[in-house]
Amino acid sequence: MKVILLTSTYRRHQAVANHVATRCELAGVWQETKTFVPERYAVSDDDHAVIQAHFEARDASEADYFAADAALKLDASAVVRRVEGNGCNDAGEVAAMTALQPDVVLVFGTGILRQPLLSAFPGRIINIHLGLSPYYRGAGTNFWPLVNREPEYVGATIHYLDAGIDTGPILAHARPATEPGDGPHDLGNKTIAAAARLLVDAAEAHLHGRVVPVPQRGGGRLYQRKDFNADAVRRLLRNFETGMIDEYLADRARRDAALDLVELNLPV
Repeated sequence: MKVILLTSTYRRHQAVANHVATRCELAGVWQETKTFVPERYAVSDDDHAVIQAHFEARDASEADYFAADAALKLDASAVVRRVEGNGCNDAGEVAAMTALQPDVVLVFGTGILRQPLLSAFPGRIINIHLGLSPYYRGAGTNFWPLVNREPEYVGATIHYLDAGIDTGPILAHARPATEPGDGPHDLGNKTIAAAARLLVDAAEAHLHGRVVPVPQRGGGRLYQRKDFNADAVRRLLRNFETGMIDEYLADRARRDAALDLVELNLPV
């Protein structure tokens, strides 16, 4: 299976690329520069310190979980392109992608993808959306469940990409194997690792015509970047300090049963 991956530049994005490369012919990787600067949402020095510490802890956790992924590990023939934010939509980049003739286009962590890219690969762009659609939509979809004391909603959605924002038909949901002592970044990195595996599984199933996509329904909670602030980080930290994970694990069967999750459908 020949694929290309559209992603970004952090350690987690390189980890997904390297995993894909172990299982597929990864012909090209496009890395968009991230444009989110969380410290801009601070309104005081203390806010700035809280936000900075949160994201430094995230980066340290990624370095730990994905220690082997400090760099891309691709075949020498693979194309690697670094582009600015939303640069994957540039017509020249789309032409370069098309020239590689991938069977499937995989996506993780880019900005919103638009035309002409979408029409260049109709029905064969598969995305990792960090968050369980449709329960949490928009930005920070694995951050806000922890702010709201709902760790059961941490996960990822593997879905076909369409012209909407994370609205395409769902192929599968991935969730972390939550354990006592897990912090927010443990859950995030476990989710990413599970989603990377499931992404390739979904691509293989797609290629062999064995998927049954589930249309997304409406609803859920929508958060935007402007909703992020230091007080939300403080609530998240307080939830972990006051036993949120143990509380969830003690009642996991009941709480998980309330979720309507999609498993990768492989009909015989």
